Amino acid sequence: MENKLAIVIPAWNNWAYTKRALSDLSALPQDHGFVVVDNGSSDNTKQLQESARLSVIRHSNNLGFAKGCNSGFEKAVNLGYENVMFLNNDIRLVEENSVWTEPLIQAAQEGCLVGPTAGCLDDQFNFLCEATKLPTRGFGYLSGWNITASVPTWQRLILDGDAGPFNTAFFAFFEDTDLSFRAKELGIILKIVQTPFRHIGHATAKNIGLSKLYLQSKQKFFEIWNKRVCT
Repeated sequence: MENKLAIVIPAWNNWAYTKRALSDLSALPQDHGFVVVDNGSSDNTKQLQESARLSVIRHSNNLGFAKGCNSGFEKAVNLGYENVMFLNNDIRLVEENSVWTEPLIQAAQEGCLVGPTAGCLDDQFNFLCEATKLPTRGFGYLSGWNITASVPTWQRLILDGDAGPFNTAFFAFFEDTDLSFRAKELGIILKIVQTPFRHIGHATAKNIGLSKLYLQSKQKFFEIWNKRVCT
C-alpha cells in the first residue's frame, strides 16, 4: 500500500489538543500516517506512544515551529510519503468526513501549495485578517496552521542548511508568510481548498510571549522581503 499523505503535527504541551486532534484524524484512510513532533513538552505529550500509523519525534527543548515542522517533514520523507500536510494540534473536526483530504492531495499532485485559509497583509506587512480567499490587493499567504504540498514541491522550498521547507530564521510567526512568498517567487501556485476544521489559534504561542515573538518575526520578515516585493 502506498504512503499517500503524512500529517505532521507540531506540539509543545497542550496534550488535550493533540489527543483530540489524533482522535479526529483517526478515521482517515490507512494510507495516511501521522508524525507528532514533541518540541520538549513537559506534560502528557511525552507519554505518547508510536503505533503502525503514528511516529513520534522527541526534542529535548522547544525548537520553534519552523525547525520542529522541518524535522517532521524529514521523517515523513524517510517513511516514503508522497505528500505532507502540516497541521496544528489546536483544531477541532466540525464535520464527519473521511475523504476530505482527497481534493488537497489532488491539488498537491498538481504542484500547488494548498490550504483552507489565507492571511492578508497590507502594503506595510501589517496583518489585516484571515480569509477563505487569497486577497487581490496587498499581500496574501497560506496560513501555516494547515498547509499541504507534495514532497517534490516541498523540496523545492528547502533553504540551504534546513531539513524542511520552513525558514528556521523564524522561531514562531511569519514562517508561513515567508514560505508563501518564496513559493510565489518560484512560480508555485497557492490554492485554497476547504477542510472540515475549526482552528482555535495561538494555543501554544500565547504561552511563550506572543507579542514579543510576533514583533521580532515581523521585523525579520520586513528585512528579508521589503526590497524584494516593494520596489
